Amino acid sequence: MSTGLLGLLINAQSSPPPPQFHWWQGASGYWWITTVYPLFGVPDFDSAVYIFVRRNADGACDPVYVGQTSDTHRRMSEHLRDKLVYAMILGANEIHVHLLAETKADRFAVETDLRNRHLTPLNKQGVGLFGLASLYG
Repeated sequence: MSTGLLGLLINAQSSPPPPQFHWWQGASGYWWITTVYPLFGVPDFDSAVYIFVRRNADGACDPVYVGQTSDTHRRMSEHLRDKLVYAMILGANEIHVHLLAETKADRFAVETDLRNRHLTPLNKQGVGLFGLASLYG
């Protein structure tokens, strides 16, 4: 066992990396694979279904918002004014991205399947900053 600065560097590298993929089950029973990124680390994709996720200390994942887009860069920029802020308040620390839905209809179908299976508080209509407390009250 190394001590000092070298020991800190070696031990810091020995922690397991965050998971690269996560499977989400939809209301249909179908399982959708997603790639896991830090909340503010999603690359620019032409189209995707995405989930803002709170990963708990025990590794469990709680989705707080499900959306779809034809342009992740544009959509995440728009979310900086609302959904991303609220997601952070709710503890979101990851974004899970499904890239296999090729058409707009496919993206909507995956988004709907996931939303119908999971409680995603930020998908509720009319949720603003003052409505967040009522989500967990």
